[in-house]
Amino acid sequence: MKNEKVIPYDLVATKMNHWYVAIKKNWVGRAEEMRKEVMQEIKIMEENQDVLLYYSLLEFRHKLMLAYMYPNAIKDIEKNYGELKAYEGHENLTGMLEYYYYFFMGMFYFRQKELAFSLNHYRQAERYLDSIESEDIEVEKAEFYFKLSEVYYHMKQTYFSMNYAMRAYDIFKKQPAIDESPTYGVQKVRCQFVIFGNLLDSMKFDEALKQAYKAYQEAVELNKSEKNRGHLMRSALFNIGLCYNQMEELDKAFFHFNKSLQIIEPENHDYAAKTLFVISFLKGRQNDIENAKKFYEQAKQLAERHNNEMVLEKLKMVKGLFLDYDLDLVRKTFEFFKERSIYPDMESYGVSVADFLTGKQDAWGAVEFYRLANEARRQIKRGEAI
Repeated sequence: MKNEKVIPYDLVATKMNHWYVAIKKNWVGRAEEMRKEVMQEIKIMEENQDVLLYYSLLEFRHKLMLAYMYPNAIKDIEKNYGELKAYEGHENLTGMLEYYYYFFMGMFYFRQKELAFSLNHYRQAERYLDSIESEDIEVEKAEFYFKLSEVYYHMKQTYFSMNYAMRAYDIFKKQPAIDESPTYGVQKVRCQFVIFGNLLDSMKFDEALKQAYKAYQEAVELNKSEKNRGHLMRSALFNIGLCYNQMEELDKAFFHFNKSLQIIEPENHDYAAKTLFVISFLKGRQNDIENAKKFYEQAKQLAERHNNEMVLEKLKMVKGLFLDYDLDLVRKTFEFFKERSIYPDMESYGVSVADFLTGKQDAWGAVEFYRLANEARRQIKRGEAI
């Protein structure tokens, strides 16, 4: 290799910064272009271990972005995780790189539903947030606040989740337009999803429904101007259905759940299986056994094909309550919830099952599942105390 062909590492690092900006803005096409350019240049870059580590971190973050939008397309993200894990405690892992390491690892653990590990890594990352030297440090903070709001939402820490989601949304909203086009549209919609979820958990149904429709309209507008935004419309429709479900307006809930299934791009088998299960459970509650069975079979087939353990376990409730009336099957679902510490589902479905059994005049069964719901509620509160 001739020396004149060697590229200075600082120029490659600058290009990596632009790559990361594209990732944060969910510009998939642009991010892919930048990634390919960096991959070529890093082969002839003058040696620098910090830049090589930065590259590995961005490669991991790039795949996390794709995994959110195309969950079925990312096959080797576990390999990237294993390679990065070896850097923990490495002498090159300092300052900005240490922040990115813990931040991206937190995202990965969140994707794996390891919420405690995710939160722990986010907290580690927070220690190094001020070490970021960037013109868009406020956007970096917004991204961080949003990720915290997500994990707190799934842990049912409503106050913390809402606080961080609102802080993130306010920062994203203040960012100036580029060529008269709004910026960070994806991030604003996703912040609204978290705000919606917290309003729903607080039983503020009217506010939650208004927020869900607002997010849907913004997702529709975003889909007109940007590619690959169907997943946001799909999620927004699901949220509207979820709100109507909580309000006991089951026909409206079914309409929006079913409408969300019509958006098939980008493909997401896990989302489809989950929604088919939700519809099956809803139809069972309506005593529409024929459709409950139809959607049950569709969800089961899809979940088995793609090894979706969560949906397969939840489907036991549909079979045990509405198709065969076998409470032992329902108990297996709740054993799964307890083993995995999935207390929010254990609480909400505990109440639903108990209410259903009350309607069937099965007092003993109803009491059993009300107790399970109460146990889950205590565990959630214990988490708040911690």
